[in-house]
Amino acid sequence: MFRKITYIGLLTGSLLLAGNVQATQLSAVAYGTISAVSKQEKDTSGGKTGGAIVGGLLGLATSSGRSTGTKLLRSGVGAAAGGAVGGAAASGTEMAYTVDLVGGGTVRVVMDSGNFHQGDCVSVERGSTNNMRRVSTEFCIHNEQVPEEYKAEQVKEANECAQAKQELLAAKDEAAVKTAHMKMNILCQD
Repeated sequence: MFRKITYIGLLTGSLLLAGNVQATQLSAVAYGTISAVSKQEKDTSGGKTGGAIVGGLLGLATSSGRSTGTKLLRSGVGAAAGGAVGGAAASGTEMAYTVDLVGGGTVRVVMDSGNFHQGDCVSVERGSTNNMRRVSTEFCIHNEQVPEEYKAEQVKEANECAQAKQELLAAKDEAAVKTAHMKMNILCQD
């Protein structure tokens, strides 16, 4: 569900902010129109390893209060299952979107999935985590006329999404992971 963004070409000044930004705060929100959509093979480097680490940690967390042998067994089973899930999650295809930014420049957003189409006006949210969501065409066609309060609301929503992603990364057990994942889906989807 996390999205990686590759910046191509000249970026607008609205994407550049000085100073330190908190981990859950966004660096910038930019607007643009999707000019191309394509599928590509996922980069599978590190998928199995990351899944194994998470699986092992979840196995260890669920063995609290048990003997050392049980802890090791659960950690091993969790690592094996996590590696298999990580490998499966890392394989397959992902969507790549090229976005022509308002004011110039282009970004490429790669996502596991998405229901975006060529011509959609989107906000590209870049910070400690990245996101893209569909917005009104007014943000792309008449951006300079969009009231600042509406742009501020977009930044607020983007910050809530980034915070939800951080909560998912910080989740300590299965229940917290499920809750954080649901919250992230609600706050980050367009």
